[in-house]
Amino acid sequence: MKNRSVKFAIVCSVITLADFLIYTFLARVINNNDLLWFDSLTAYLLTTFLAYFMHSRITWQEHRPDAIGVVKFFLWNFFTALVVVPLFTWLFKLFTPFYTFIFNLATNLGLSFDFNFIESTMVFIFTLCATLIINFFFYDRLVFGKPVKTPPAPLTTFTDQKVSIIVPIYNTSKYLTKCLDSIINQSYRNLEIILIDDGSTDNSGQIADDYARQDSRIKVIHQKNQGQSAARNRGLKLATGDFISFIDSDDKIDKNFISKLLAPYEDDDTAVAVCGRHDEMLRQKCSKTIYISYIRPQKKHESKKAYILYLLATDGRIYSVIDKVFRSSIAKKIKFNESINFSEDTNYVLDYLNKAGGEIRFVLEPLYTYNYGTESSTIRKSSTIWKNWQAAYINLKKWLGPHINIRERFWLYAVRLRWCISFIRAKHRAAKN
Repeated sequence: MKNRSVKFAIVCSVITLADFLIYTFLARVINNNDLLWFDSLTAYLLTTFLAYFMHSRITWQEHRPDAIGVVKFFLWNFFTALVVVPLFTWLFKLFTPFYTFIFNLATNLGLSFDFNFIESTMVFIFTLCATLIINFFFYDRLVFGKPVKTPPAPLTTFTDQKVSIIVPIYNTSKYLTKCLDSIINQSYRNLEIILIDDGSTDNSGQIADDYARQDSRIKVIHQKNQGQSAARNRGLKLATGDFISFIDSDDKIDKNFISKLLAPYEDDDTAVAVCGRHDEMLRQKCSKTIYISYIRPQKKHESKKAYILYLLATDGRIYSVIDKVFRSSIAKKIKFNESINFSEDTNYVLDYLNKAGGEIRFVLEPLYTYNYGTESSTIRKSSTIWKNWQAAYINLKKWLGPHINIRERFWLYAVRLRWCISFIRAKHRAAKN
């Protein structure tokens, strides 16, 4: 709380200065104080954009708000400015007799007194203070949603269900030890750990072999470099478990990752289990906890595809195959597209959900730690190519099929808008690096 308060104070200080400069320019140069409330409102709305920028660079480094949270941020500031500014403008009109008294007193003493400037400045200061106070006390709830206190996810009561964990490995010796330690030390012991060394040129393959000699549950496959999708497909062929999970070799998992993601499968109506994440931003040297907030289930009269499109548009939990446990009976029937290196995860998840009956179950705990920034230059570059996003969108439309209802079409357009924004952000990150 203390750290967040300091960061919030920095943001507010800069915003206050910027708001005052914008307001003064509007009120004294352009509008000449004829529309006091309009000056204050315009100034605050402009600085709301500055607030968003600064929050995203300072206070939001600790979290990652979703699209709904960002929209609520802007709507809230617009509403408070729209209501509070006219309120204080009207309130200070009540003090006109007091201002007149001060003006007459100043005139008798030979002093200058700018009635409009004093009134407008006071309205501005009180408006800004009121809005900042409101934002401070409701900030987290506003942007990240109402906190939902959920009990820790239960551990599974399964003991005879085997889980195959597939780990593609390519030149990740720096992180591989921590990854494998987190897997072999799972509280759930009935595991089959399949390590696919995809032609590593460092000592990753040797590390995998060393672990295999220590733990009989580990199988190591060495192959020529063919890419992550080919490695995962090789693992799918070899998997003999009842359930399957994909772990990247530069990431790690909580000791109860498997046990807590298996628990939802005690209900036969579960299609896939998904958990939250810790994102370690290696370049920025900070971390974010994401995907632990409540997300609504599928509505009664909502099609499954409309619900999945809703998730794609408003949330990021189903884009990748990591942080999940799949049913092996379905997962083994689907293959990763080895000809692409963009959105292949999303394509796999979409195909899986298309074949799997039941519900998507969300475990609201950050059980998977994703190291953000270890991707190869080829993978990073793929997100800066617009044709890749277009191809992903075309694939999404094919997945939907020819008959699309109104709700599905709405969320399809929302997904396209989100992907346009993601492309712009990817280009921006690439330019900075």
